[in-house]
Amino acid sequence: MDTSILDIDAKSLTLAAKLISGGDIVAFPTETVYGLGANAFDECAVKKIYQAKGRPGDNPLIVHIADKALIEKICLNVSDDAKKIMHSLMPGPITIVLEKNGKIPDCVTGGLNTVAVRMPSSPEAQAFLKACNLPVCAPSANTSTRPSPTTWKHVAEDMEGKIPLILKGADCQVGIESTVLDLTHQMPLILRPGIVTQSEIENVLGKKVGIPDKFDKSMNSPGIRYKHYAPKCDTYLNTDGDREKIKKFALSLEKNVGIVASDAYEKSFAGFKFFSLGNTVEDGAHNIFKKLRDAEKQCDAIIIIWDVKSEKADSVFNRVIKSCGGKTF
Repeated sequence: MDTSILDIDAKSLTLAAKLISGGDIVAFPTETVYGLGANAFDECAVKKIYQAKGRPGDNPLIVHIADKALIEKICLNVSDDAKKIMHSLMPGPITIVLEKNGKIPDCVTGGLNTVAVRMPSSPEAQAFLKACNLPVCAPSANTSTRPSPTTWKHVAEDMEGKIPLILKGADCQVGIESTVLDLTHQMPLILRPGIVTQSEIENVLGKKVGIPDKFDKSMNSPGIRYKHYAPKCDTYLNTDGDREKIKKFALSLEKNVGIVASDAYEKSFAGFKFFSLGNTVEDGAHNIFKKLRDAEKQCDAIIIIWDVKSEKADSVFNRVIKSCGGKTF
């Protein structure tokens, strides 16, 4: 398949909308990561996403909308809590999980009776969704298990030749996937942490929001069932920032090791290839997937140093612990 890579303008948006309405799939930018979209009401189109990504069929997708009114066409019951989140935090990097209605195919929801919905804040995503004028389900636009794409070049690395169109937009501002909030229980539950934190959600809802101690395949969320975010080479995570211990471990690997860490560590690892995550948690979120993709091209092994403790930092930790497959030291 020939893949067109086009700047976002009136002509490319018209083409994208035509492809979506015709049952095809399109990669598009959002503020979190690039998405791979299909008409959420078209079962055959949705299955093309799974095929292009190599994604397990029971891994739910998020439905993206540009108009809050569309949520009534997707969900059975839009609760008061959902309305509060929509009013205060949407558009933005948060996804809410509600009961689905019969119009949404089971392949969108991994066979669950719930559906995940979000409204991106990216102007480019908004323009794409408005051109489509229907709900678009979309996971990240990468090969399954790979680091999520935050630039159009990342999408091309994984998807060129597999999909008809990549909309070439800006690099993703947030850089990690949205917070997923399940509103189908008495207590709202965060099923996937993101840059929108537990405290922020509690302030909006005026009630306690939980985070499950354990996650399993019955839960109503993308991003918790399978291996995720993994570079092509062996990857390890350090969470205490002990420089001497990290150097000793890196040398013991007897490989070309890359260090992915904040700028504070760069001088300590002058003998290694260093990939900067910046200075803040927001920088780390923005840069993590890009730096993992950069590092895998130049190194035989990767050590991620992530020793920050905060609610937002936990969202990055959620990604890096999966990137390394739980290999910590």
